[in-house]
Amino acid sequence: MIKAAKIDLSDISNELSFLLFILRDVQELDEKRIREYASNNMKWDSFIQLTLHHRVYPIVYLKLNQIRSSLIPADIMEMLRYHYNSNIIKMMQLTREMNKICDKLSDDSIRTILLKGPTLAIQLYGDMSHRTSKDLDILLDVEDVERAEEVMTRLGYELEDKHSLNHNWKEKMHHLSFRHKENSVQVEIHWRLNPNSSDSHSFNRLWGRRNNVLLLNREFHCLGNEDLLYYLADHGARHAWFRLRWLMDIDRLMPKIDSGKMHDYFRQYGGQSFTGQAFILASNLLDSKIPHSMNQVTNNKKALRLAKTSLFFIKRIVKLNPVPEKSVVWHYFRYTLSLMTGRQRARYLLNHLEPNVEDMSLLPLYKPFHFLYVPLRPFLWFWRNIINN
Repeated sequence: MIKAAKIDLSDISNELSFLLFILRDVQELDEKRIREYASNNMKWDSFIQLTLHHRVYPIVYLKLNQIRSSLIPADIMEMLRYHYNSNIIKMMQLTREMNKICDKLSDDSIRTILLKGPTLAIQLYGDMSHRTSKDLDILLDVEDVERAEEVMTRLGYELEDKHSLNHNWKEKMHHLSFRHKENSVQVEIHWRLNPNSSDSHSFNRLWGRRNNVLLLNREFHCLGNEDLLYYLADHGARHAWFRLRWLMDIDRLMPKIDSGKMHDYFRQYGGQSFTGQAFILASNLLDSKIPHSMNQVTNNKKALRLAKTSLFFIKRIVKLNPVPEKSVVWHYFRYTLSLMTGRQRARYLLNHLEPNVEDMSLLPLYKPFHFLYVPLRPFLWFWRNIINN
C-alpha cells in the first residue's frame, strides 16, 4: 500500500478535521481523542451542519453511538439519530420503488443497471442504511429510453425535463428526471454514464461486465467494479467532490479493484486524471490505502492539481448541483474547464452556443429562426441568471 502526495490541510476547521477523523477506518475513536477535538473550541452546530451537508451522518451516528461519549452533546446525538432513522425510511421507500420500476421495465424487456441508490449502499457498505440517496439512477440502452418513459408515466411519474423542445435531446442530454406525483420519489433514467461518455461505454459493454446485488430476495444489476470506479470518480470530479460521501464511496470501492484490470481499463477508456484526483483526496482526507500497483495514477501532475483545486469546495459548505452558488460560480467554471481535455473544452463551449431548453422556453422561436439563438444566447443567459434570479 502507498500514500499519495500530500496536500495542505492546515487551514481546515476543527469541525471538519473531527468529521474526517470519524470517517477514517481507525480504531482510536475513543474518549481521549474526542476530548482532544472537543477541547479545541468545538462548534457543535457547525459540526452537525457539515455532517448533514456531506451526507455522511449514517456512518457518523453509528460510530459515535458505539462510543457513547459524554463529551458529545445529547442534542447532537439526538439529531444524528433522527437523520439516521429518517434515512432508513427513505432507503426503504427507494428500495420499494426500485423493485416496482425494475419489474415493470423488465416486463417490457428493458434491461436495467442500477447506478446508485440502495444497491450501491449494499455493494460498497454491506447495509443500505449506511449510505444516503435522494433518488434512483437507472441506466438503460439508449434505444429503450422512449419505452422507459412510457413505463414511468404509467407508474405515476411525471417528466421534469422539457426535452421535446429540442430535436437532438438524446445527444445533448444523458438522463431524464422524473418525480412521482404522490410520493415525490425522484428517478433519473440514464442512457450514458456521464455527459461526455461515448460509444466506448455502450450499454451492451457495461451489461457484459455487470455485477449483481441481492436485495429483497432478488438480484439487481449494477456496474462492474472497474466501470463503477470510473463512474464514481468521474461523477465526483465533475461536482468537485463537494460532498465527502462520494470520497467515502471511493474508499470503500478501492479494495475491490483489480489493479491489472484497471490499468487495462485506463488504456482503453482514459480517466487516469480524475481517478488519481479521487485517490489523492481519499488518501489525504480519509487515510485510504492505495494499492502500490496504482502508484502511477496518483503520480500525475494534473491529478494532484485537480485534488488541490477541489479542496476549495470541500472546505466550504457550498452547493454546486444543479447549478453552483453565485459566490463560487467563477471558481467552479475555471475548475470545470481544467478538468476537461482540449477536445471536451471545445465541445463544451460549442454546446453553449447552441440553443437549449431554457432558451426555447424563455423565447420560443419558429424552427427556421433557431439560428437567432446563437447571437441571443448571452442576453438570454443574463436574463435567466441575473434579472430573474
